[in-house]
Amino acid sequence: MKGSALPFLWARGLVAAATTWKALLLALLLNASLALVVTAPLASRLHDLLDDRPAAEGLAKGWDLVLGAHLLRSEPGLLGDRARLERLEQGVLPLAELPRLSGPLAGLLAAGLLHAVLSSLLAGGFAGRFAAERDRGSLAAFFTDVVRLGLPSLVIGVLGLAGVLGAFALFVELPREATLSPDLRWDWERTLLSLLRLIAFLFATSAVRAVVAQSRAALGLARTANPFLALASGLGFVLGRPVRALLLEIAFGFTALFPLVLWLLFAPSWSGGDPRLLALLVAGQQAVVLFRLLSRTAHLGAATAWMKGAREAGRPAPAKIES
Repeated sequence: MKGSALPFLWARGLVAAATTWKALLLALLLNASLALVVTAPLASRLHDLLDDRPAAEGLAKGWDLVLGAHLLRSEPGLLGDRARLERLEQGVLPLAELPRLSGPLAGLLAAGLLHAVLSSLLAGGFAGRFAAERDRGSLAAFFTDVVRLGLPSLVIGVLGLAGVLGAFALFVELPREATLSPDLRWDWERTLLSLLRLIAFLFATSAVRAVVAQSRAALGLARTANPFLALASGLGFVLGRPVRALLLEIAFGFTALFPLVLWLLFAPSWSGGDPRLLALLVAGQQAVVLFRLLSRTAHLGAATAWMKGAREAGRPAPAKIES
């Protein structure tokens, strides 16, 4: 099997990510801290509202749709502006109104942006470690790479986010009126157009993520921390191998989704009163998050190994020394 074969790259990326387990645990700790920042105010507000109400007993056994609907109706400010939330749920909220969200949902959006910034900074450290020949598990070397490559990695991440938002505007927002046009007589036509919009957006997003991964790999392998040179190198690499680059991104995307599917299918619900089950559920959730971090980091490891192998294969063979 060739070194650039998709199964080989997939396995090599997972192995490379596993060698940086200390940095992965650090990323898991930061992720858990952000989750607490988002959920703590909402949990406090729910306790203030429900501790003295009969509805608390029903909701403690699991989220009841009827009780939940009554709660959101009686407390419209619990999650934020209800009108904007409904428009967001329907997919008709303009991008310009996202910063105007209020309540815990606005905190979730802010935490998501902070998470994206931290992920980009840490990705610089992972890129440096994957490009190194030794000390991949060293936290000191990882922090050194974060300082050296974190900001260039953040620039690449911001440009990638701009590409995703542009793809959303191009494939989702702009064709929206055409999908809702009264000229379409049948529901299946609207459904088909909506699916085509979604598929086009997902493919465009996968292409952008593939370019970002290869650009960060180029950043780690380069002697200079210039994000624009790395982005040009990553873009050229993906354009030279578009099908395989997309398949690699899709493979790691499915790998990251796999534990979520298992969790949704098999994870039990907690009805309160059993601290051991609660501890098991929290540990299981963190295991799922850790595996997702491993999967996304492995994509960068596979991209680095692929680019390094392609560069070595492209070098001219040394001249044979005759005796």
